[in-house]
Amino acid sequence: MKKLSLEEIAQEEELHAQRIEKESQPKERFVKLTFLIATEGTETEPNYFNALKTELEKSNRFNIDISVQGKGKSTTALVSKVHRQIKYNHQEYDRVWVVFDRDEFPDFDEAIRQAAEYNINCAWSNESFELWLLLHFKDISERTSRKDLCDLLEEAIRNELHKTDSNALYDYSKGDEKIYEHVTTLGNEADAFARAEVLRNNFKDSTNTPSSQNPCTLVDKLVLELRNPELTAEKVREKEKNENSSH
Repeated sequence: MKKLSLEEIAQEEELHAQRIEKESQPKERFVKLTFLIATEGTETEPNYFNALKTELEKSNRFNIDISVQGKGKSTTALVSKVHRQIKYNHQEYDRVWVVFDRDEFPDFDEAIRQAAEYNINCAWSNESFELWLLLHFKDISERTSRKDLCDLLEEAIRNELHKTDSNALYDYSKGDEKIYEHVTTLGNEADAFARAEVLRNNFKDSTNTPSSQNPCTLVDKLVLELRNPELTAEKVREKEKNENSSH
């Protein structure tokens, strides 16, 4: 038997330690989930979620099938269309979400109630989806209109761009195909999650209807599900278990 040098013995010990550490680590769980995300808007929201979808697909751990559909329908019309799509087309998804804004729609609260009745999740925003985007950059605590949210978002992105290029131009528009890239690279998603939760907590003990909760958004709840497939899969299994036990 060949006699190993002290250096070779040290290398063997290091390799052995690495194997032990690798074997002791928990095995990755591969998760398969299907999402339907139907948005009221046909530009900004689909651009954002399709970019997020592309990012998530780069991971080898998760198999997430995400269908993003910009319906161009408002509030109750959107909820009803999604409900009919699932019911009559016999399409099955693990998670179904609708994304819509408050704006001036009089049926905003009714749409949220209707979605709950149909077991459809709502990622609503009051006043608009731009609130979620803006929370990547700053706190918003006062009631804010859609126009002001868009103006503040444009200003926030432009200010960040100017940090590396003082001549950079940016005009926010509903069709910005790079909106996801702008808010996640120039802003901070973790801050957006924290700020969205703070806004909801402001209305936690309130009897105000969602249409009166401005500023507030639930978009972070949808993004959180997409970014944490294991937790979402656990939620799906728990829901199926409850449904089976009730039959």
